[in-house]
Amino acid sequence: MSTGSLAGTNAVRHAAGKDMLVLPNKTVIGDIIDFANKKFLKDKDKKSRFTFAGSLYFERMKKNGLYSTDTKEIEDRITRLGLKGVFNEKIV
Repeated sequence: MSTGSLAGTNAVRHAAGKDMLVLPNKTVIGDIIDFANKKFLKDKDKKSRFTFAGSLYFERMKKNGLYSTDTKEIEDRITRLGLKGVFNEKIV
């Protein structure tokens, strides 16, 4: 769902001649995209599927301090990164 929202946002941004939104690795979405891309491109891993629950990525998320169920902590992180409300932005 999150990657679909990002893809849709970037499709509209591209059509409007705006820069793509790239989520940093300090966000779970940015990190899982980067992680999966590296596995796919560098390691030629075309079989693995990366999810947030009970997979290889889940351990990485915990190790990198990205896993949290505390909504305030998550909101604070997104705010610090300047991303709060980024999907609510009117593009066109």
